[in-house]
Amino acid sequence: MRMTTFFKKIIGLLQTIVEWAAISEGHITIIDVRPRWRRPRCSKCGKKAKRLHGRKGKLRTWRHLGIWGKPVWLRCRVYRVLCSRCGVATMAVPWARVGSIFTRAFEDEVAWFLQKTNQAATAAYFGISWPTAGKIARRVVAEKLDGSLLENLRFLGIDEISYGRPRKFLTVVLDHQRRRVVWAAEGQSSKTLTQFFHLLGPQRCATIQAVSMDMDLAFEVPTRKFAPNAEIVYDRFHIVQLLSKAVDEVRRCEVKKAPAEEKKQLKSSRYALLKNPWRLVPAEEDKLSTVQKTNKRIYRAYLLKEMFQTVFDASCLEDASAIFNRWFGWARRSALEPFAKLALTLKSHLPGILRFIDQRITNSPVEGMNSKIRMISHHAFGFRSAAALIAMTQLNCSEITITPNRTLGKCVTHSYEDPKILCSAVDFPPDVVHFGCSNYPFRLGSSFRTECPDSSCGDNEGRKAK
Repeated sequence: MRMTTFFKKIIGLLQTIVEWAAISEGHITIIDVRPRWRRPRCSKCGKKAKRLHGRKGKLRTWRHLGIWGKPVWLRCRVYRVLCSRCGVATMAVPWARVGSIFTRAFEDEVAWFLQKTNQAATAAYFGISWPTAGKIARRVVAEKLDGSLLENLRFLGIDEISYGRPRKFLTVVLDHQRRRVVWAAEGQSSKTLTQFFHLLGPQRCATIQAVSMDMDLAFEVPTRKFAPNAEIVYDRFHIVQLLSKAVDEVRRCEVKKAPAEEKKQLKSSRYALLKNPWRLVPAEEDKLSTVQKTNKRIYRAYLLKEMFQTVFDASCLEDASAIFNRWFGWARRSALEPFAKLALTLKSHLPGILRFIDQRITNSPVEGMNSKIRMISHHAFGFRSAAALIAMTQLNCSEITITPNRTLGKCVTHSYEDPKILCSAVDFPPDVVHFGCSNYPFRLGSSFRTECPDSSCGDNEGRKAK
């Protein structure tokens, strides 16, 4: 086997010709390669281009996955080309992405590690800097996300997430059907979400059937403008959160006005009032009974919160509307100011609230994805820029599948009876290297491997006998 053929099989690159290889004194493997195609190609569009005559190429190197625990660098002379579409550009190479000093296999391996662990640990493992790992993630995401995420969108969820101070937010759009993030951008305004609808275009916006969100005009206004066919569904859990805040506000006001003896009885009643009835422990049930006997206004607020949630359990829109009308009248007559104000707010948003009965979608998948994004940010101890966080979010939350390099090393041995014939290959772990026995060694630069690492090789027995 020729040395160039050996290294070509080891590095496993397509459309690549190995011209020469050597191991330097620092145990760094340097492999000279060139693209297999005859005519150079444009690095911007990938089309065939014309090499500029009279221009000297530049010798460039790319870091590849290590072999036998040693670093490997690919070396090639890159020329400027003239593309009919893009003009003057740099020649493309099949083993690396545009603007990268790493091979595509190396960057895919880094991206796979970033999906499994944090950015700092990945950078330390591969011997690269923390910002370099982030740039690799952005390049991989830009290549893997080919626009298919924005196709066939029917049910969307929109929410914002805070990733830093002061007031640093990301707007996240999720596909309810496939449970994946389809778009994210810095900001939480109408202008931010408008960018998403401009990216979709009128035809794809017209296919959106329903959008779940909280009661935020920053999301509602552009959705009604650019997706007129979509039904806006207000998040059920956001509405329950508003009800819980109203209950807690009533509780705090009553505790302030209560005498000392009553304050003792109302102490530690907050979570008993906010939790769902079926999740109460016996001690919390006793506390709720005490509140019922001690303060009627607080217990009335609790009943208002629980009664409203029966709207979501209705079987049809007519029943839900009837339950809401009864609740609205009670809330306005309850003499509880927080609930009187909240009743007017919910009345103005009633169509979006009742659409839950038909669509049965909430923002819970988006909130779950936000928790995953927070975990990514916490593992990295925060991100300086939104672009880095967005790249890591799409890498981990947009169903990008990356297959790690799992190729085993091949041990090529000789038959002791006929040293000129290579025997069949035997699989060894990647850290075991078999260059060949002393009867037929491979030349690697200026060094030879004269002893076969395979204990069953007959050449070692012959050497010991000598």
